[in-house]
Amino acid sequence: MLNPRLNNCIDCTTIPALLSDIECKITQFAKSEYNNTVFILGMCINRNAFNDLLNYKRILTYKLCNPDYAKHYTVKMIASRVKLLIHK
Repeated sequence: MLNPRLNNCIDCTTIPALLSDIECKITQFAKSEYNNTVFILGMCINRNAFNDLLNYKRILTYKLCNPDYAKHYTVKMIASRVKLLIHK
């Protein structure tokens, strides 16, 4: 299976930067969902990406505290998946 990577940014592969990007996208999803509920807009929200971002946030938070957590997956591998989910 192919694993595409987006490596445009050197600083984007740090855990705090990734967590910040994830938080921004989760906030965007939450605002869209709130507007859908309140104003009955019917906008499409990618719930799979939302759930995946929450999981990656948990993994990166654990990895920030313990670098040996999920050591088979590097931060660059996780960053490539997160960037794909953020830019969908």
